[in-house]
Parts: sequence; structure tokens; C-alpha cells
Amino acid sequence: VFELLRGLEEYIHTYLALTNPEASHWSAALKSHAQLLRMFRVRQPFSLILAAHRVLPDDQFSMVLRACVMIAFRYNVIGNQPTNEQERVYYAAAQRLNSGASTSAAQALESLQEIYPKDDAFKAVFAEKVIRTTDSCNNRIVRYILCELERQHSGQDNDFESDTFNVEHVLPQNPEVGWEQFTDEDAEAMVYRIGNMALLAKGDNKKIGNETYAVKRPVLQASGFSLTQKLGEENARWTADRIAARQKLLAKLATAVWRIDQLS
Repeated sequence: VFELLRGLEEYIHTYLALTNPEASHWSAALKSHAQLLRMFRVRQPFSLILAAHRVLPDDQFSMVLRACVMIAFRYNVIGNQPTNEQERVYYAAAQRLNSGASTSAAQALESLQEIYPKDDAFKAVFAEKVIRTTDSCNNRIVRYILCELERQHSGQDNDFESDTFNVEHVLPQNPEVGWEQFTDEDAEAMVYRIGNMALLAKGDNKKIGNETYAVKRPVLQASGFSLTQKLGEENARWTADRIAARQKLLAKLATAVWRIDQLS
């Protein structure tokens, strides 16, 4: 009984670090991973994370926690895959660690092969992904996605929680005069596509508002964000086809960002 209680006490500290990372004594990197899982609203990996924290050295535990974030992004955030199968796989991987059948992060990750969407599948789903930023949590996720893509593309490191920039919807959420190239159905389908969204300094974002693309384009071209600048430079017009084409390019970039080399 006392052994069980000691085990529960050890697990509760890890559990609290996952659910309230800001109050934990974890390193900044571990806190960041836990904060992302919380933002993604993903708890399925908790059984594996608890086991990994108990039996693995710190550096290998960090590998497992990071891998859970990568899978959560590919499988849950972008893929919207069913979680019941995911829970089974995580639980089995946790049991292997607890029993000693797995003794390293590499062996634990190997147990997760079937819930790690491969590059081609992930890229295809990402290329069509719609995320409605009217939800505050979704808006944070889009900011995170665009910041990570920017980091991969240009090396520029931005805090996605910063209040110095916003998410610019190139096709506005409430399009007015000058957006006749989009039918009402097109606008509804395309406005929350990742390819239609870009990072833009807060002042610039407010200034261009619902203006036409011709007005927005010079502001986008002058942006300090490389991917936003690229959008303005490479698109003389902004149409449904251009949104889809840009999102395909971002999807290719995404496979290099959210990646577990061992499983890819």
C-alpha cells in the first residue's frame, strides 16, 4: 500500500506539471512542450509521459515529451483523428516502460509508429486544413503555426503570444467591396484556410482592415515577416487558387517543423 502511495505521489507531481506547467520546476523547454499539449487540448499521451518521467533519464524524457507534442499536432490538431485508438497505443507504450520491456526513449517512440501520420498523409491534410480563428484557442494555435513556419523558413524566432503582431486574413473575414472574385461560398470556404492567413505587425493589420488586395499587397510586401513578404511578392492577385497553392507550399514546410526523425 505504501509503495502504491509513493508511486501516486510521484505521478501527481508530473501530472500537475503537465496541467499547470507555469507552476512546475521543469526547465523552460519542458514547460513549453507541456503548454503546447494544454493548448492543443490533448491529454491522450499522459499515461506515457507519466511512465517516461518515472523511468527515463531527463534527456530521454525530454525526447518522449517532445515526440508527444509532434504527434499531437499531426494526429490531433491537423488530422482530427479518433482518439480511442491513440489512447490504446499510448497506454501500451506506457506499460512497456513500466514493465521494463522498453528501456529507452528510442524504444518508447518505436511503439508509437501507428499513430504518427507519415509525411505524405500529414502534408495532404495540412494542405486542406481550415482553422476558424473566431475561437480564441484556435487563434492562438494559428499564431503558433505561423510562427513555427516563419522560424523554419527564415530563422526568425517570434513568441506566438506576443501582442506586437496579429493574424492577417488576406481575404477578410467580412469582405466588402473589391472582393468580387470570391463568391459567398468561396469566401466561407477559404477565409479560415491556413494559406489565407499571415503574420502582420499590429499597426499594419489594423490599417489595412478589409481593404482590397491591391491595397494590402504593398503592406504585405513590406512586412518584417519573411513568409508574409513572400505572399505579397509572389501573388499579383489573391484568388481561391492562390490560397490553395500557398497552403500546399506551407504544408511542405510543415513536414520539416513537426517531425520525429526516428518515425519519418
